[in-house]
This record gives sequence, structure tokens and C-alpha cells, in this order.
Amino acid sequence: MLLRHQSDGSCFRARDGTLLTELFHPGRLNDLTISARYSIASAHLLPGEASLPHTLLHSNEVYYILSGEGRMHIGEESAVLYPGQMVYIPPGVVQWIENVGSEILSFLAIVDPMWRKEDEVIREEVAWIKREPDRFMQEAIAEARKGWKEGGIPIGSVLVRDGHVIGQGHNRRVQSRDPVAHAEIECLRSAGRIMNYAGCTLYSTLMPCHLCAGAVVQFGIHRVIAGEAATFPGARDFLEEHGVAVVDLDLAECRDMMATFITQEPVLWAEDIGAEVP
Repeated sequence: MLLRHQSDGSCFRARDGTLLTELFHPGRLNDLTISARYSIASAHLLPGEASLPHTLLHSNEVYYILSGEGRMHIGEESAVLYPGQMVYIPPGVVQWIENVGSEILSFLAIVDPMWRKEDEVIREEVAWIKREPDRFMQEAIAEARKGWKEGGIPIGSVLVRDGHVIGQGHNRRVQSRDPVAHAEIECLRSAGRIMNYAGCTLYSTLMPCHLCAGAVVQFGIHRVIAGEAATFPGARDFLEEHGVAVVDLDLAECRDMMATFITQEPVLWAEDIGAEVP
């Protein structure tokens, strides 16, 4: 008899951004008598969180809501789900779910055939995030322009939790003569001691560098939304390797702002990223 409790597995941040505990996966069992095709996981999203749009190429999936309130998106359709409801997700469609309630959204995710990494594709999130201007990114852009006006480097950042900005900042390396006063670090300083960063999203007009990415990982911030990464690729790989969900909006406004600055101030920019001075 195979028995398993949720506490028997470890909770981790899945590639789609959900907090996941694997309950049953035949591919990870040594018992050759088990011939089931499906896998089952327990998933959670904190208030204000959403999974990243993703597709299972060949597997069907069923979500069964245990607690909380979630809005499910499948292709162009969406519906609010409550405890006791299930939703079927066919293979090959873009899907994501968001917690629209005030408590943790918990659900079972049943995948048939069993979940496989190579079958899951994280879709380009830009399509759904850019349906309307992101006001939080606009606040980060305002911070960046404020820093540029002060004679500094035009990078801005805001920290968001439960739909509210709890910290903001812009790069102040020049203004304060502080080599680590990057926008994201100043943003975290502005937020102060909030103790727990669960449910927080860090917005930055530019993909964070390794210094700032290290702070994100250290404090357990689960999601970073960057305005662009074309002028500077940053530490996206490092963030994702440590379970952080990363969104690159690739906004022309952010690209143009940084490209103009880099052209005008190549020496200052090289100093900021630790590159060889041209």
C-alpha cells in the first residue's frame, strides 16, 4: 500500500511560479507494480500572486480547488473558481491561474500523462501583462527618470505586495557616492524591515544585475518584473536557477531611456556594471 502525506514532500517554487508539493509521480517511484500514468501535486498561491502563463504540450491537466478563490485563464477564456470546483485544461493551450481572494489559494493539480519538464513550456508573459499599462512599472519608470534628472543613472524600482507599493527607489550611486546604491537596493531600503517578503514582486526598469539578484534571492522575493533586458541582460539565469519567476516586458520606453543614457555616459555606465571603462 502506497500512502503519502503532503508533509512527506518538500514545498518548492515551481517554474510557473506556484508553490508546489509533489504528492504522486510514478516516474519518481521505484515500485514497478504501479502502472498509473498521472501525477498529482498540491499547489498554492498567496494573495495577489499568479502563476506564469504556460502550456503542457501533450498532457491533460485538472485543477481541483481546495480553498481560496482563483481566476483561471485558459486560452481566451477565464472564470472564477471556488472550493469544490474543478477545471479541465486540455494540452497545447496557454493557461494560468491567479489568486483573487484574501486567503491562500490551494488546489490539486492532476496531470495525465504525468508531468515532465520537457512537456512544459513557460509562455512569453508579455502578451497578458501588456494588455493594459502596468501602473507599477510606470512608477518604476518615474523613479528612473527622477534619478536621471538628478544626474544619476536612469534605473528605477518598486516593491509591490498585495497590490500596493511598499518601497521605491532609483539608482543613487552618483548622487550618494555609494557603489552599491543600485535602484533595487534603494527600493529595499525604502521598504524597510518588513520581515517577510512572501507575496512580494520587485519591479525594475532594467533586468537586475547579480548584486541586486542576490538580494532578491536572499530575501525570498518570488517574482521580478523587468522593463527590459536588451541593453543589459542582467542576472536572469541566476534568478531563475534559484526559483524566482522572471518577466521581461521588453518595453520600448525603458529600452530607449537606457540606450540614450549609455550613449551619452559610456564611462559612467561601465562603472555601474563593473565593466572595463571605454
